[in-house]
Amino acid sequence: MLMVMGSLPDNNGDIFTMSTIISTSLVTRNPDLVAANIDGDVVMMSIEQGEYYGITGVGSRAWELLASPIAVVDIARVICAEYDTDEDTCLADMQSFVEELLQLGLVSVVKQ
Repeated sequence: MLMVMGSLPDNNGDIFTMSTIISTSLVTRNPDLVAANIDGDVVMMSIEQGEYYGITGVGSRAWELLASPIAVVDIARVICAEYDTDEDTCLADMQSFVEELLQLGLVSVVKQ
């Protein structure tokens, strides 16, 4: 999984914190990332930040789902259907995962 080392401002200068993401938040990938799937793992680079990132395991599947705007709860539903996990644990894990991605600027919240 990814490590979060603080919060990053969004394009409007607002700071997203861990409480920003709720289960119904719509999120999508940052379109400025260069990403590739290598043997089931996702490797990506932020040209803007000059950073490389890697996502493995279930996170790779969640990343696929983030190709278009999707609610965190819907990511969890798909993961629960495809993997052997309970709904509460899966939702908490996916919410935490998406929060980390948000903090790193790899995804953004879609304004509804």
